[in-house]
Amino acid sequence: MGRAIKAGRTRIGIALAVGMLAVLVAGCSGGADGSRAVSTQSGDGAGGMTEESANGAAREPAGEAADRSSGAAKAQSDGSAQGVSTTQLADRKLARSARMSLRTDDVDTAATEARRIASDAGGYVASERSREKRATLTLTVPSEEMDAVLDKLADLGERTERQIDVEDLTDQIIDVDSRVTSQRESVRRVRDLLDQAESISDLVAIERELAEREAELESLLARQDSLRGKVAMAPISLTLREKSVANDEDDDGFLGGLASGWAAFTALLGGTAVVLGAALPFVVLAGVLAGIALLLWRWRKHAMGSAAGAAPTNAAAPGSEA
Repeated sequence: MGRAIKAGRTRIGIALAVGMLAVLVAGCSGGADGSRAVSTQSGDGAGGMTEESANGAAREPAGEAADRSSGAAKAQSDGSAQGVSTTQLADRKLARSARMSLRTDDVDTAATEARRIASDAGGYVASERSREKRATLTLTVPSEEMDAVLDKLADLGERTERQIDVEDLTDQIIDVDSRVTSQRESVRRVRDLLDQAESISDLVAIERELAEREAELESLLARQDSLRGKVAMAPISLTLREKSVANDEDDDGFLGGLASGWAAFTALLGGTAVVLGAALPFVVLAGVLAGIALLLWRWRKHAMGSAAGAAPTNAAAPGSEA
């Protein structure tokens, strides 16, 4: 009996020990889970997003995400297109020209300064025409210096007009360059045939063909140089007028056209008067000679008529006596 009671107590103690051990294990597991939760939350707060923010992002409307995605793609596309456009524009062969009109106090001084500005920019004066209180100059400067030259010219007086024209010669230059390359190869082949000629007739025919192809090549080279010159240099037409010139004299519209037409008309009348004045002595002399010739002709005609009338009268006189 005592042994049974002692065995029961032993089993109860073992059960209690097992229960306490289970409680301790559960507490340690809960603490570990809590520490892991805290660690996860702190990590998300420092470098990532919490579970709540992740769920919020998951609940974000798909339209807003799509808008942001499309906006980023559009920005990337615009940047790429802008880069391509800039590259393509840099590769274009552009012929530039400009026209500027200025009103200044002293035309001669402004013209001298304009020539200096063009020379300093590496250009030259292609043409110049001046008259009272007005001058027109054509300045040819390097294309890359044209804008700077225009800015300096604008400081010479009061600007009344500024116009810039651009012509794209890229296609023409590419075409001419290709034709020059092909024509050079053609000339080279004909020269090779010239070395292989075995008869005089073949030699003459090949030399004629070679001359034609070389002439065409020279024409293409001249056109190539002309196109490249238009791209490399830019002409600037500069018109200088004194400020004292009246507006109607400076107008390029209807009044300017009317003034130009009247000037042309008066010039025509003046030229006609000069021609008539130069021809008048010869006209008078010709009239006098013509009058003398007319008088002689009439006198001769009258004399011939008188002689013809007297002849029948003399012929009828002997008959009357019979």
